[in-house]
Amino acid sequence: MQEPMIISVIQKNDKSTPGGRFASRILEWAIAGLALIALLPSPGFPAAFSVNPTSLELTGGAKSGAFSVVNSGEDKLTCQIDVKEWAQDAEGKDVYTDTKDIVFFPKIMTVEPNEQRAVRIGIKGPSSAKEKTYRFFVEEIPSQKKETGGKATGKITAGLTIAFQYSMPIFVKPVRQQESGIMEKVEMSGGTARAVIRNTGNIHFKLLSVKFRGKAADGTELFSKELTGWYVLNGIARSYEAAVPRDVCDKLSTIEIKAQAENFEINGNMNVLKKMCLQ
Repeated sequence: MQEPMIISVIQKNDKSTPGGRFASRILEWAIAGLALIALLPSPGFPAAFSVNPTSLELTGGAKSGAFSVVNSGEDKLTCQIDVKEWAQDAEGKDVYTDTKDIVFFPKIMTVEPNEQRAVRIGIKGPSSAKEKTYRFFVEEIPSQKKETGGKATGKITAGLTIAFQYSMPIFVKPVRQQESGIMEKVEMSGGTARAVIRNTGNIHFKLLSVKFRGKAADGTELFSKELTGWYVLNGIARSYEAAVPRDVCDKLSTIEIKAQAENFEINGNMNVLKKMCLQ
């Protein structure tokens, strides 16, 4: 699964002027367009830089590593670096907090066109019984040229600036690793099927997809919906839902759920009662 790029859109305009209001409307269109592009699995996203590798694993025997920031554009790239501890809340949503566990250098860097620079990463302290997870952030600092719409006049005009940011995972592995998960709950109400998938191991796993399939009593498939998966950190549960059209729901006998991870799959199923379809 490709790591997504997080996009920050920085507005540089004055809404009180006609030009500012027009730029503000362009900003809204840009955000909508970038949100759509971010969902597409295309490697040709219009960023002038990239980060390699897409993730980093550290262990007790290898407590350091590096990311490379590659500038493939025609302009000098300046960016700032940060690392946050990465957790997930009770609903499975990502949560980031400051950390002193990771040391890294540099914190601000400049990369010349068609060159690359390394950011050194190190972990402090001994290995723990469970995997620790962090996120490495590289955020572009817009240049004056970008802020002036490509005209090096030294004057910032009404418009918008788009800055790109990468977020890459860092996994600090325990000595003994166990990768496992269960589908701890399968239920349906109001015409919506729901599956709760819990990580029962001590390291993360990544779901590639979660697929719901509804069948009639004779085994005919009447409904199918596939959802994109995401990381499930150790000890965390994530919920996936699929709404079933009412005219189809009344004809269903069973719903099968298949959660496909990188190294294993988790299956579940349930019988469908008509009362589960009532809105």
